[in-house]
Amino acid sequence: MNQAMDISWPVPGGVAELVPPPVRGRGTEHGRITQWVRRLIHRRAGGVLWIDGPADVGKSRLVACAGDEAALAGARLLVGAGLAGGELTPLAPLLDALTQGVDDSAHDLRGHSLLQGDPYWLVREIGDRLRALARDRPVALLLDDLQVCDELTLHTVRALTVRLADLPILWVLAARSHGDRPAVEALRRDLLAGPATHLGLQPLTEDAVREMARDLLGPRAPEAVPYLRYLDGLPGAVRHLCARLASEPSATAVAPATAAALEREQSVIAPLVARRLRQLSDEARQLTQCAAVLGERLSARHLARVLDCSETALLRPLREVLAARLLRAEEDQLRFRHALVRRAVSAGLPRPVRQSVRRRSVDLHLKAGVPATAVAAELVDVAEPGDMAAIDVLRAAARALAAVSPRTATDHLRRAMSLAQGVPEEQRRIAAELTPLLWQVGEVGRARELADGILQSPPDATTHARTCLHLLRMAGQFRLPRPDAHLDRAQRRHDVPKPLKDELLSLTLLNDALAGDVEEVDGLASDALERIHGTGAVGALTLRTVRSLTACHRQDWDAALRHGDAAATSIARLDPVHAYALPEVALSVSWHASVLGLAGRDRTALELVDDGLHAAQASGRRALLPLWRAARARLLLDAGRLTDAASELSAAEAVTADVPARGEASALCTRVRVACHTGDDAALETCAARADACLASDDPRERHVGAWLTVVIAAHRDERPEPRHLAAAATYLRHGSVHAACVDPGDAVVLVRVALRRGRRDIAAETVEFAEDRARRNPGFALFQAVAAHTRGLLDGDRDRLLTATERYGDARPLLAAEALADTGELTTTASAARTCFERALELYDGCGARQESARVRNRLRGLGIRSATGTPRAAETGWRGLTPAELGVVRLIAHGATNRAAAERLFLSPHTVNTHLRHAFHKLGVRSRVQLARLYLREVDQTGTTS
Repeated sequence: MNQAMDISWPVPGGVAELVPPPVRGRGTEHGRITQWVRRLIHRRAGGVLWIDGPADVGKSRLVACAGDEAALAGARLLVGAGLAGGELTPLAPLLDALTQGVDDSAHDLRGHSLLQGDPYWLVREIGDRLRALARDRPVALLLDDLQVCDELTLHTVRALTVRLADLPILWVLAARSHGDRPAVEALRRDLLAGPATHLGLQPLTEDAVREMARDLLGPRAPEAVPYLRYLDGLPGAVRHLCARLASEPSATAVAPATAAALEREQSVIAPLVARRLRQLSDEARQLTQCAAVLGERLSARHLARVLDCSETALLRPLREVLAARLLRAEEDQLRFRHALVRRAVSAGLPRPVRQSVRRRSVDLHLKAGVPATAVAAELVDVAEPGDMAAIDVLRAAARALAAVSPRTATDHLRRAMSLAQGVPEEQRRIAAELTPLLWQVGEVGRARELADGILQSPPDATTHARTCLHLLRMAGQFRLPRPDAHLDRAQRRHDVPKPLKDELLSLTLLNDALAGDVEEVDGLASDALERIHGTGAVGALTLRTVRSLTACHRQDWDAALRHGDAAATSIARLDPVHAYALPEVALSVSWHASVLGLAGRDRTALELVDDGLHAAQASGRRALLPLWRAARARLLLDAGRLTDAASELSAAEAVTADVPARGEASALCTRVRVACHTGDDAALETCAARADACLASDDPRERHVGAWLTVVIAAHRDERPEPRHLAAAATYLRHGSVHAACVDPGDAVVLVRVALRRGRRDIAAETVEFAEDRARRNPGFALFQAVAAHTRGLLDGDRDRLLTATERYGDARPLLAAEALADTGELTTTASAARTCFERALELYDGCGARQESARVRNRLRGLGIRSATGTPRAAETGWRGLTPAELGVVRLIAHGATNRAAAERLFLSPHTVNTHLRHAFHKLGVRSRVQLARLYLREVDQTGTTS
């Protein structure tokens, strides 16, 4: 019945032939045992040593060490142990130990006790035999694994340690800690309350584990390194691992991240984990397996519910598992120490068992009120076809996640559709919820397919109406087939909610307005807004956007801004997370940002667009990215940030390669202007091809956009556009908007310049009158005033008008200001004044990265006899210490001795503007006087030519 030891025991009464070295990492414990044994034996005194610790921590090894020391000191060894899972007869461990006495009479004790039927007589006999053995020399009685010994053995040990305390008997007792056997705990408590010595073992350190592996494997020790972290410092597990590796052929080192390495790790760790599980009690083993199925983290309360037991009943097996170092407690949760160990435990269970445990866990979570979003991922794996309760949970989770993670919501609904096999109507209802999510994540074709199937056979009126609404939201990709019939059907049904009807109406009007049917839409939008006021927040803000669009068409930009502000206020009242998930909200924000840009509120406009872009990126709404990037590119172009604008357009085009974009025309108009400024011939060729396609369209708006693109490209190439294209471009300009973006007011300058070059003064004059009328009707828009002055200056050759335009453009529109300066230089007769205009224009063009215009202006300066026509090249190209081109121009003149008034006259600015630029430069450069400014500029720019 002895438990097998891993060292050779000495013959009873003899001396060990081979004394094992101290256990690696247990030098302190071994030293304590040596001193304890030698002191007691030399004094011929008795004593009790209680050794405990988790399984595999090395208790048996230290018990063996104690036996070796006792044998070397001349003691008689008696060895016994409990046997896990064995059917032990009462007192079997002690009886086994006594068989190692000096005579064979102890062999008859067990049989005699069974015949007598009196185990307590046997206890007295054992005591007597130990007394007899201790007369000759000290006795060392070693009992291991007391946690699996029978109750009578434990009672006998307790009684005899007291009764025989005056004899030279050394009791070396070992048991697992937290075994949770009341009799073992009682024995431990009683012994330690007396003179017994306690030795509690803890896992080895990482260094000791590595050294132990090196001792056992020698040159093959590196093979064990990847697995040592899973052994939790338990020497027994280390020996088992090394024995397994030593029995296999040497493995070639595999990179840790490869699939082969992970598979090998799993194959090596699985038997080690299985061995550790076998060391647990049945209750602890069941707890560990259940926890492994449920995940890396879980609460003790939930684990108790899954195991269908009370939390109190869970304490005993849980303490055992924690002591075995398989789980650890972290605040209010339990978690496995190693994910690979958890997977190995879970993999040891049949799949049906794992599925059953996981489904029970989900049901308990739902019963406890856990949100559907928290259990949906688990339910995706464990639900079976036809499980309507699981379908409802997945749909609820998808609705909650649609705004923040449409991709995850899409996956949940796809799984719900597969579970609803055999229930066509339920599948179509789920498909109606899935359609807009597929569009948002970029799966446009699949969205269209599902929507067509629903419209052909809708399960109910509300689902039909919602599908129509989704198709209207996706109008940039495809139109609703026979829209009037479907919308009339939805509006007539009494069982369709009114807010849904209002959203259908408002989206229909919005799409019509974007398509160019502005006059008809304007009155309808006003009436609809009055009718739905206070009943549908989303429908109302959409109609506000429609009103803003129609006001723009009437060139009433104050009203356009007012309606846009009202829409923005409505959006602010909505849940910000869900609001940006709606395409109509995104379009409203994009449009409002475009109007704010015209009104001079560029920073606010860019912040709005940046927020929308960030929300779309964070949630994975790919369908909305082109809209946001096109809007951002337009604002960056207006600010003269050509490189950034080109990057945004490239990013938008990368998305539209597989996600058709809403409002592609507005992005195209921005793209052609950026390409002209930067001299991007490849982009211009693409724009020219798109212009030809637009000109061939049946849609008048498309043809107007195509004509405008053709005119811009012709102006860039110094070609003469056709008169019909000029006329169509003028119509494009007067419309006021292109999809969800405003027509750039500066486009009027391009059209006037091209018309004059073509000899069509009539078109130029009409354009100037339009620009001036727009400026008169919208006095609050400084940009309109500047463009009106600019176009009039071009038409009349009025240099003063052009200077006025330059002043009004200011820093907000550096490209337009540069064009006005260059136009002024063309009309200036004196060489010095012309040079000043061209140099100032060159600084602005260089600051914006407008290479094409910079080259043209340099050529004009060379024509004036100025060979080094570079302005302040390094400073102008990169912005010395972060100065804007306007600030840099002022600094250059001031550093060379100009007064504020002289700098203002030279730069065609007001003294107030020069003073503002100078104050900003002082702050950025960290100087306080004009003298410091001059010294810094001359040292870092004029003399060295560097821009620090």
